[in-house]
Amino acid sequence: MLFEVLKFVVRTRFSKPLLIFMAVMLVYFIGISAAIPSEEGNRIFGYYGTGIVALFLAMALATGGVMVYKSDRDYLFTLPLSPRDLSISIYFSQFIAFGITILFMFGYLYQSLNSALLLADLVALALTFTSLGVIAPSMTARVRAVLSVALALWTLLAFANFPLSPGSAFYGNVYGGTATLIALAAVTTAAAFRSLSRVELDMMRSLVKSTSSEIKSPNSYVGKSPVGAIYSMNLNTISLAGRMNMAGSSRYVSRRIRTRWVVAASSVAAAAYFVYGLSRASAPAVGGHGAFPGALLASLGLSIIALFLASSAVTNERLWLSLTSLPTATYFRHLVASRVISLMLILAPFAVADAALAALGYGEALAALVVTLAVIPSSYVLEVCWTAYVAPIQVKGDDITMAAQFNLRQMSIILPLFVVIIIVSAASVLLSVAVVGGVILTAVSAILTTSSGFWGRVATKLTEDGFV
Repeated sequence: MLFEVLKFVVRTRFSKPLLIFMAVMLVYFIGISAAIPSEEGNRIFGYYGTGIVALFLAMALATGGVMVYKSDRDYLFTLPLSPRDLSISIYFSQFIAFGITILFMFGYLYQSLNSALLLADLVALALTFTSLGVIAPSMTARVRAVLSVALALWTLLAFANFPLSPGSAFYGNVYGGTATLIALAAVTTAAAFRSLSRVELDMMRSLVKSTSSEIKSPNSYVGKSPVGAIYSMNLNTISLAGRMNMAGSSRYVSRRIRTRWVVAASSVAAAAYFVYGLSRASAPAVGGHGAFPGALLASLGLSIIALFLASSAVTNERLWLSLTSLPTATYFRHLVASRVISLMLILAPFAVADAALAALGYGEALAALVVTLAVIPSSYVLEVCWTAYVAPIQVKGDDITMAAQFNLRQMSIILPLFVVIIIVSAASVLLSVAVVGGVILTAVSAILTTSSGFWGRVATKLTEDGFV
């Protein structure tokens, strides 16, 4: 019976082409790991591994949820199924959607890290990420936010050579880090299965909470023009909306956070980044440059955050209201411009930190500054345009149940991120790549933003997808 339930749950959540694609990519990453020469002691992988683990731990808990359809509530949960079979099936589908991402992110580092314990680390990470997403709906938003920050900081303690950190396995303290990951996986997995045993109860709690919540500190647009209202909303608040899926993860969320709080958090993070750069990077030689490979990796992390912000740019748009207030192209131009300005406010503290490090002689910081000021904002615009035209994330129904299967078109929203990854990787060797890449991306994003024909086609696509 377990196999039948498992098959049903997986088939209703993922399209066949997506499952085939994921299987091919998994084989590819496992195969390519054997072709990469061992580079034991290369700290670039330590920065990469620890930073990605911190980001994913925080995102898993902050935006996680259980992949549940309305049909599950109406049909699957009413069947006389074994709670064990149902829990295992739902957990396995979560693992495919979220946990398997770890193998994509870290699989090719197996030979490079030359660690016999890396397989155990990856399994423990995959289970932890999957479990945190399952646990998240049972917590309040405030508790999730606090724990997300705590988990990220705990992981980043690896940079201070703290051995019992989830990131330590990738930053020199292999045995302590592995033991920590295994213990964390055991605790979170047990908690996840306990949560899945009452998944319908947790889901209904979330539904009641989301439909009965009050709007705090609402914005007033009285006396403002349509264009003024757009800038007022997007400069005062940061919107996080959409199916927050990391390789197909689970839940629709819609949140608005005051920009000042996000900028404050960004400033604290940038200050910590600057202090870390001064304390850990190699000092500049006379007439030369110091080495700080973490600068570009920090820029890559900012690019991933920008991707999440961009993918939700048009999620809550209602064309009957917005496009009756302004012409189509005018509305979308100002929408994109206001969101780019908002993004620049978040990136500004990191730009200041990079500029200061570059002035002190750290060459990588100069490349990171170009990426932060040119590559990330322009790629953000491209992501907004790409998502709106190819795979807009639409809300149909409540924010607890899933709207549709995960498919390849939805996964295509990450394609602009690969452009940034290529530019950042090449910029670590040649600064000119960051400059040229930034100029090209800025030009393309400007052309798309000012194109009336493009936004006309976007409006048609959004209408067809139900944004009315």
